[in-house]
Amino acid sequence: MKEVEIGITIYDVYLDVSGYYSPPEAMVMYYADGSGYPGCPAEFEIISVSLNGTRITDLLSDDIYEQIIEKAIDNIEN
Repeated sequence: MKEVEIGITIYDVYLDVSGYYSPPEAMVMYYADGSGYPGCPAEFEIISVSLNGTRITDLLSDDIYEQIIEKAIDNIEN
């Protein structure tokens, strides 16, 4: 997990976002002992969201919060 700071745009509003990013882990069908690992998708945990230098993290709706997470992962991976 690494800490990142990125800028994203949601509904034409530019936001500065900081958080922790964990890259996706690939699925392993079978280990030598016959077990496997289903893998996991990338994750992003928001630390803070700022608009023009003002922290607005606590003001975000759940829907916007989820959109920020999706957009952050997309921006980091692409």
